[in-house]
Amino acid sequence: MSAVQTRLPRDTTASRPDRTARRLRPPAPPDDNRERAKGRERLWVASFLVPFLVLYLGFTLWPLAATVCYSFFDWSGTGPLDTYVGGGNYQRILSDPLFWQAVVNTLLFAIGTTVVKLPLSLLAALVMTRKWLRAKKALRTVFFAPLIIPVAMAGLVFTYLLNPSNGALNSALHKLGLTDGTTDIFANRWTAMAALVLISVWQVFGQYMIYWMAALQNVPEELYEAAALDGASEWQKLTRITLPMIRPVAVVIVMLALVNAMHVFGLVVTLTGGGPGTNTYVVSYFIYKQAFGSMPFAYGYASAAALLFSVMAFLLVMSQGYFVRRAQKTRKEYGV
Repeated sequence: MSAVQTRLPRDTTASRPDRTARRLRPPAPPDDNRERAKGRERLWVASFLVPFLVLYLGFTLWPLAATVCYSFFDWSGTGPLDTYVGGGNYQRILSDPLFWQAVVNTLLFAIGTTVVKLPLSLLAALVMTRKWLRAKKALRTVFFAPLIIPVAMAGLVFTYLLNPSNGALNSALHKLGLTDGTTDIFANRWTAMAALVLISVWQVFGQYMIYWMAALQNVPEELYEAAALDGASEWQKLTRITLPMIRPVAVVIVMLALVNAMHVFGLVVTLTGGGPGTNTYVVSYFIYKQAFGSMPFAYGYASAAALLFSVMAFLLVMSQGYFVRRAQKTRKEYGV
């Protein structure tokens, strides 16, 4: 009996599933291969980051460090850095009335363009996001097209349009009997500044409309449906739902608009040249004139002005975090 039992085949049914699973399961790669794969990924990441880091160091960090260094010297831009003046350049700037006039003009321009372009671009974005509107792509192209035009070219075009002797605007006003055909917009500080503001708004209008459209698309549609069921009007939807919901993004858009407007340069160069007199000097143009406007170049003085104004802009940007946090609290009240 024992011999017969020894000849019977063993029951392997219980072990077959485990063997089959082991055959189908792919072999686990050795730990060395995993480490090798991670090493290759790091190598690829580093190879793609190196060009960016080189450009960032060469065109951002190094010029910034050089500007800080030059601001402590009375340097004309050529030759060695011999004349160390310490904080003398900063003391001169703080007592320079032309610099403070340029700061005031820059702030007026930044606030003026922001006050005009943001409400208008928000209104356009509200219309562009409506379902009943047709030809949206064509309208977006029309609004965004001026941004493609270089600033210098736009300035030159409007220089011819607003020319006091043979410009298209003067000709139109003269035919309507409103002027004698010799109105010079750039002869007065406030009309010149208004022209700068309006032309800048015309050029960047489409950019901020796209920003607002991106913000409006993040508002949940369910809130509008609930408001419609409650009988809310379009104005109530705008003031009670849309504006509170997009407030965090709106703070960022406002800060972007202010900071970008504070770097105005091309329009001033091509349209007014800082005139009449120095009435439309902005900080960027002031720095340019100090560095390259007259001989000998005051490169160190211009560097100090650039750093001082950069600190002002940095403080403005830093205040953004506080307003964003407050806006986020309002958004959380809606459960979003």
